[in-house]
Amino acid sequence: EAHTAAIFGSGVQARTQLKAVCAVRPIERVRVYSPHREHAFRFAEEMAGQNGIPSEITVADSPQAAVSEADVICTATTSATPVFDGRDLQPGTHINAVGSFTPDMVELDLETLLRATVLVDSRQAVLEEAGEIITPIRRGEYHEDDIHAELGEVILGRANGRQTQDEITLFKSVGIAVQDAVAATRALQGAQSAGLGHEIEL
Repeated sequence: EAHTAAIFGSGVQARTQLKAVCAVRPIERVRVYSPHREHAFRFAEEMAGQNGIPSEITVADSPQAAVSEADVICTATTSATPVFDGRDLQPGTHINAVGSFTPDMVELDLETLLRATVLVDSRQAVLEEAGEIITPIRRGEYHEDDIHAELGEVILGRANGRQTQDEITLFKSVGIAVQDAVAATRALQGAQSAGLGHEIEL
């Protein structure tokens, strides 16, 4: 029942995140926030109406306005400080956090981690690269055992996904090469099955 999406960031990653969410959920409202408002307005103008994306995208005046009533939040920034206050999250929100990929980058605050069921693409990679998880662990405010599961464990039925309508869920991804390889293989297979594209010998 996700109908409202909030996007933090206005670059390439933010664009692909919005496309992905709108491809799998009936999104009717989109809010985008960026500290560079001119970038946010350009994002809204360019993305509105594309491939299932709503025809109107609102530029939020503040992070709080962006997350208000959001069902799905995507953070795709290079921020070194949290991009929203975890106290503003509504029950049932899902967050895709994909921007930070170094120990010095932080998109999420401790409140968000503590309120959410945290899933990751790879525990090992996240514990080496995700600043918003590494920093509170070093401070003793969070523990690696607080990470609920890897996404693959949920897919294989080894761990639970969302259990209640009010549960806040968080998927933290730093990106791992095997996922890129699998996605590329599936795209190639799909193109071959549909007779699309041209094969080039290297």
